[in-house]
Amino acid sequence: MHSSHLPSPRRIQVCLINPRFQPCIWTRDEILSVLPGNKRSWIVTGSLPALAALAPQHCDVVLVDENVEDIDFDLIGDFDIVGVTGMIVQRDRMFEILERLRGLPVTTVVGGPYVSVSESEFAERCDVRFIGEAEETWPHFLTAFAQGEAVQRRYEQDAKTDMETVPTPRYDLLKSGRYMVASLQFSRGCPFLCEFCDIITIFGRRPRLKSPAQMVLEFEAIVKAGFSTCFLVDDNFIGNKAKAKELLRTLIEWQRANNYPLIFSTEASINLGDDEEMLDLMRLANFRQVFVGIESPRASSLAETRKVQNVRGDSMLQKLQRIRDKGLVIQAGFIVGFDADDETIFDEQFEFIQQSGIALVSVAILCPIPTTPLYDRLKAEGRLDLSDPHVSFHPKNMTREALKAGYDRLVRRLYEPNAYFERLLNGFAGSPDFRRSRASQASVIGRKRSGIDRFAEMAGAALMVARLARTLLVKRRAIALGGAYIRHWRRNRRLCGREAIPFASFAMLCAEHWHLYTISQTGIGFQIGSSRPETLQPLPANEDIYLKISDGRKAS
Repeated sequence: MHSSHLPSPRRIQVCLINPRFQPCIWTRDEILSVLPGNKRSWIVTGSLPALAALAPQHCDVVLVDENVEDIDFDLIGDFDIVGVTGMIVQRDRMFEILERLRGLPVTTVVGGPYVSVSESEFAERCDVRFIGEAEETWPHFLTAFAQGEAVQRRYEQDAKTDMETVPTPRYDLLKSGRYMVASLQFSRGCPFLCEFCDIITIFGRRPRLKSPAQMVLEFEAIVKAGFSTCFLVDDNFIGNKAKAKELLRTLIEWQRANNYPLIFSTEASINLGDDEEMLDLMRLANFRQVFVGIESPRASSLAETRKVQNVRGDSMLQKLQRIRDKGLVIQAGFIVGFDADDETIFDEQFEFIQQSGIALVSVAILCPIPTTPLYDRLKAEGRLDLSDPHVSFHPKNMTREALKAGYDRLVRRLYEPNAYFERLLNGFAGSPDFRRSRASQASVIGRKRSGIDRFAEMAGAALMVARLARTLLVKRRAIALGGAYIRHWRRNRRLCGREAIPFASFAMLCAEHWHLYTISQTGIGFQIGSSRPETLQPLPANEDIYLKISDGRKAS
């Protein structure tokens, strides 16, 4: 039918769901429980507002983030389309939600990172699947659906998204008061070749970026939505260094013109420590934290997984120190279970992490995600084995039981209070340049706090300390942990004097430790991404290409 003869699209009701996460280090549940106010999730999942922005005008879109509100399945049946997104760590909850939707008169749609790498798991669980990016396919589907046309059961773009065409996400549709941190995306893709990573299989190796003008619109949108802290979720913020610097210069001017309304953090590869200009620009743009994927202190493990950026130049500890000296708090990720790892790796990881002065670290057991080079290699070697939900392969130089036991011991050791605060205070007290950079950053920002602001901060910190103390009493940890917190507060004051970590900040760090300690005591459950990946199965051979829609409802 010629496009001029197509019926006008009718109004359709669309609900987009982000399933809840199981508690892990990044959910920060224990911190949220002691904070003043009504925060229920640490960070916004960016896919919901991004998809809402792509919906044509004939769509009424409702966002449901299960991390800040419950799903009302009685109301869900009133929608025409219900979309579910999710990562591997949300896999089980995705399945539960899709099972609840099965009996409702709605068209169910699934997209996001996990279906993109394990599509066959969803062939019988939903009506329509979106593989990879969806800036073109999602609005096309919504328009075809609203016009009563046949829609496909599977959508996948022929080409990667031109990031300069991406609209500003609909942050206004979020319940923004329930989140601590907004999320933004500047680029997709990473130039490196890490064997275990699915980013390059989904988004490619050539970073694609939004323009600085686009990003300014997004900064303004998140400020309007009520956020003051923002995480740039790029796979590698410095994947294209020239463009990252261009954005930072624009951001600095925007921050100055608007009295620095936003605090930023992001993810970057460790070669950030080799670029002093980038670090200076990040400091001036009001970046406070950066997550770095270190993975292993063992050079043979890094070489095996093609993490070449971590073995170039001087040592990783030197690079990390240069990053810290510019005023950035470092968080880091580590992995155990590489072929070059044996049972000595756990002590080696612990010693390196303690030397690094990085307080918050994420440790994971190597996870072969479908579509990654690691998955393909282990499958070819006959080493994939899904009988264990936490170690889905046979390690080369230790048993699976030894890997799990060593991992469990490692995370427990890392989050014993003395180990955590030793890293924290050594990193802080051991870097006078860090303290000077933070002071310089504060003077550049030049924001004057009133007496009322300072009183409100102290009152909030006092309330947080009271709630944390009550929690420790209930959990019978008051003597062991409460005593440690007081002891290390005094050490902080003794080591740094007038430059010591302020009371309000230290109280937040104690709450952070309590969360990390609590999660680490769950043992193997500490691991984010521990959900068992499935083997890749062929899609049903007789699957219809198109889905029949009757009056906007799923066909019986």
